[in-house]
Amino acid sequence: MPREREVESFSTDMAGWNAERVAETIELSRYISLRREFHTMPEPAYREYDTADRVAQELDRLGIPYERGWGGTGIVAWISGDDEGASVALRADMDALEMDEKSGVPYASEREGMMHACGHDGHMTMLLAAAEIISRHISFAGTVYLIFQPAEEGGGGAGRMVEEGLFDRFPIDRIYGLHNRPSERFGKFLVKEGPVMTSVDIWSIVLHGRSGHSSQPHRAENPISAAVRIVTALESISSRDIDPMKPHVVTVATIESGTAFNVIPGSCRIGGSVRAYDTEVQDILERRISEITAGMAEAFGLEYDLKYERKYPPTVNSFIDNARAAAIAVSGEEGVTDRFSSSMGSEDFSFFLRQREGCYVWLGMGKEGRETIPLHSARYDFDDDSIATGVAYWASLVEIELGK
Repeated sequence: MPREREVESFSTDMAGWNAERVAETIELSRYISLRREFHTMPEPAYREYDTADRVAQELDRLGIPYERGWGGTGIVAWISGDDEGASVALRADMDALEMDEKSGVPYASEREGMMHACGHDGHMTMLLAAAEIISRHISFAGTVYLIFQPAEEGGGGAGRMVEEGLFDRFPIDRIYGLHNRPSERFGKFLVKEGPVMTSVDIWSIVLHGRSGHSSQPHRAENPISAAVRIVTALESISSRDIDPMKPHVVTVATIESGTAFNVIPGSCRIGGSVRAYDTEVQDILERRISEITAGMAEAFGLEYDLKYERKYPPTVNSFIDNARAAAIAVSGEEGVTDRFSSSMGSEDFSFFLRQREGCYVWLGMGKEGRETIPLHSARYDFDDDSIATGVAYWASLVEIELGK
């Protein structure tokens, strides 16, 4: 594999791929069948065994070398160019969601309680189809890495791959991710610099009081009394402690306590999440949750346990030039926009972007006259018509990054 070196920014004139050319170059019907096969066999985070086997079979068919076992079930493949040069990585997520499918399609999930409701079946298919074009139809210098990542849906598979030494083993200069977006016009790319998705932290507070009879509150220490005040105080953090120009979300999602109307419970659990676009806001939120909990517990004479876990960092695009150029090559100037609101959702692709510069883009799949079914809906299904567009984007990106 080539040594790491500085990556140049290439002219958009080098990129000549669009959906029509993709359809003329590879057998799209084969990849549509593959996508639907993936859809029938969903597997959740860190259990993508059959999925990884099927990805490996396709890589074998194409003669592309790879290593398995990254992040447990992940695969890293590589395509070497004609000469030494820089390297880029293209990522597709593999896991499905644990939910029952109600799409009604003939190739619906064959596994009870599991479903590809986020389009990862389509993401894998687009990357494999792009691998065929890159390996057989594009002349380039350097290396293209293909990352088939496990456990994006809350499992932090990207972070685990980084911890296992992904960037030590493979000299990746830039890294790119693509995700479908049903709410946007079909074929439209959303690309912009800076934060595009928030971090996500989860927290849990357990207040320990003293149980007793509801008729004798003075003989007990009621943790619910403190809990409701903590909830109110948490909601005030945004208005009192954080710059209003810095978007964030503090959510109280669970509160559990008590078993009977006449028993003051001995404990109460509160839990929720925090989302922000920068680490400074994360630091403030973590500190204030800790201070509020400690203060209320002391005021009510309670003990407490507080757990605060930073799950995913913010997803921050650090280099968009070539991603934008590739999107324009595929969909034209009118088919690419940077005028969109960043999402308050989160993505573990953020772990990759903390290590290497790169870009995360969205590809629209909405069609006029057709109902928009959102991601994570039990009725969702990836649009196979998007495969050629996604493949063209990957092919154009490689030509722009590494093409001769």
